[in-house]
Amino acid sequence: MKYANDTVTIKQYSTEKVGDGEVLLSVLSVGHNFVFLRVGAIGLPNRDERLNIGEFLNFDVGESGLFEIRLLSVAGFDTATFLVTRIK
Repeated sequence: MKYANDTVTIKQYSTEKVGDGEVLLSVLSVGHNFVFLRVGAIGLPNRDERLNIGEFLNFDVGESGLFEIRLLSVAGFDTATFLVTRIK
């Protein structure tokens, strides 16, 4: 089964709409091999997480679907790249 996915690069202190605009992803802080991020959606509470490179989190946006957000890389202590996949 093939899932729809996007690769998105986000600068520290910035927010991007991902997953067809269903999910808001904010990068709070970038470290050597990790990020602190905030994930949210309109009408849902935010979720703060720390991800190391290669780790992921699942974010459920109800009827709009379930998304896997995986940290692919960090660069320059201010940029992070994620793979965002709709898994349901």
